[in-house]
Amino acid sequence: MTFRFSTRGTDFHYRSNQAVRLVLPGVRDPWGPARSFSLSSSPTETDLISVTAKMTGSPFKEALRTLRPGEGCDVIGPLGDLLFDPSRDALFIAGGIGVTPFRGMARYAADTGASRSRVLLYSARTPEEFAFRDELDAIARGDPHLAVHYTVTRPTESTRPWTGRTGRIDLHWVREALYGLTRPKVYVVGLPEMARDVLAFLRDPLGVVEDDLEYEYFMGY
Repeated sequence: MTFRFSTRGTDFHYRSNQAVRLVLPGVRDPWGPARSFSLSSSPTETDLISVTAKMTGSPFKEALRTLRPGEGCDVIGPLGDLLFDPSRDALFIAGGIGVTPFRGMARYAADTGASRSRVLLYSARTPEEFAFRDELDAIARGDPHLAVHYTVTRPTESTRPWTGRTGRIDLHWVREALYGLTRPKVYVVGLPEMARDVLAFLRDPLGVVEDDLEYEYFMGY
């Protein structure tokens, strides 16, 4: 689910694509009344910010779900330094809901006319779990510098047919995606296990240096 909050009348500004901490006072949750979320909106989308979350049934997520139009929450931020560099080629690697900051980056790059090559590799368990798929495909159709590719890790659990790529994001696919990019910035976002596995082969054997890596671990709570 995506939640949009108006920023009209405030001086809230952020860079592509930072994060915020949402606070819902009074929520009784084992992890407390606050959560950090990468912004799925782009700075070019004025007067609002948005966060996109996988609904896990936690008390915090349920309280967020039941917010009514016009109600608000406390916002701390902007936070974080997972920042898009439009001056460089980019490889985005997303696992599950980790795609949220890349939606904002893709939107920002298209809106500002960024002209460097960008490739998104996006993995989910089933096709139903892809977030923003229609929108990402639409952005890519209108932006010749963006290519979006998908893979499904548990196709047998899907209720719809899937004829695309299957399996995890692996060394061979990443090596293929890197081909043709000129010393790209590589961004990796996903659950800790997925992100660590990808970062390991990016460093060795692919030899991506630390200065060219940006990454975040998304927790599932």
